Amino acid sequence: MTMRRGACPTLLKPMQTGDGLLVRFAPAPGRLTPSRLKAIGEAAEQHGNGLVEITSRGKLQVRGLTAESAPLLAERICELELGLADGLQVETGPLAGSAADEIANPLPLVDRITRLIAKNGLAEALAPKVSVMVDGGGALHLAEISADIRIEAAPDGQWRIGVGGNGATARWLGQADADHAAATAVAILGLLVDRTGLMRAQHLRDEVLDELAGGLTPASSPPAFDHPTPVGDFPLRGGETAHGFAMSFGQARGADLARFAEAADGAREIRLAPGGGLVVLGLPHGRVTALRATARELDFIVDAEDTRLLIVACAGAPSCAAAFFDAKAVGRDLAGSGLLDGSFRVHLSACVKLCAQPFGRKATLIGRKRDCILSADGAMPDGALETFLTERGEAHRTTPRRKKS
Repeated sequence: MTMRRGACPTLLKPMQTGDGLLVRFAPAPGRLTPSRLKAIGEAAEQHGNGLVEITSRGKLQVRGLTAESAPLLAERICELELGLADGLQVETGPLAGSAADEIANPLPLVDRITRLIAKNGLAEALAPKVSVMVDGGGALHLAEISADIRIEAAPDGQWRIGVGGNGATARWLGQADADHAAATAVAILGLLVDRTGLMRAQHLRDEVLDELAGGLTPASSPPAFDHPTPVGDFPLRGGETAHGFAMSFGQARGADLARFAEAADGAREIRLAPGGGLVVLGLPHGRVTALRATARELDFIVDAEDTRLLIVACAGAPSCAAAFFDAKAVGRDLAGSGLLDGSFRVHLSACVKLCAQPFGRKATLIGRKRDCILSADGAMPDGALETFLTERGEAHRTTPRRKKS
């Protein structure tokens, strides 16, 4: 089965990487129970190289598959009945419809847009990476994640509609009630299809966007937002509490993931969150302490002040064939260095593509053919940090298996 040009990997359409084939999939809310998460970890060990990741958009990746083992993994994952769906999926937050602090429940609007996309047959005609996001707000908001079409909860039952960016960089067209917001989102998707289906929303002409905005009321100003951290306790509607953990740099061994899932036995479900997050819902109160102890033992992140949450690492070597250094190894060194004060994040990019680049103030270590350099964006790293990062980049230097500048 061949991938469309520019398409993301899926369960049935793996992507070749430096350490073999990679698959990516997103369990539907309510489907990822502890027993199913344990089965995924075991399948990653059996059929891949054992590495499991949670992406910046909160999806699961299994690495190190072969042409022979990838179909076997896919068969096992399909047996788990995770509610996987093909084509364009409307994205929303990990605690959508459940968080006590969200501005509005986005799920009814997600359902409206999904039904309209299907009714109009749009999904297969769009460019592979076109994305639609509905964000109800709350502690685990999605304001840092870019989307072709983003819809955010606003006061008084309204929804802000923007195109081509994240919560700070999108072009806001206006706001409307849920029905009008859904119709506007689908109208934008229709325009993309009409323009050969290969266009992204940020490339629509100003006059086209102005015409769409004419049917909306002016958008209220989006609130300032903090970097969301998937670690900690999150109050839910009805008085429950969800408990959030994170895999170090978004990656763990399948065996460790299986052990975490075993410790979470008795929970209703586990949801994935950007930042490598595993958010556990419905865990009996008496089992929370034991789950935290297991997570610490596995070197998962259990403290929202953990320095590793300030570090965003790309796949790096050996997972990426273009990498000039082992980004995860540099990240581990940096986390224990005591050089980060929390005023900005550090992005570790093992080549010039800047994969996994976070939003906001950051210093980025970039791997190049002859050296490693530090670039600053809204951050002021001192000389000690710059020296440390460039030296650790060189200490973990590798030779790419495909040519890069």
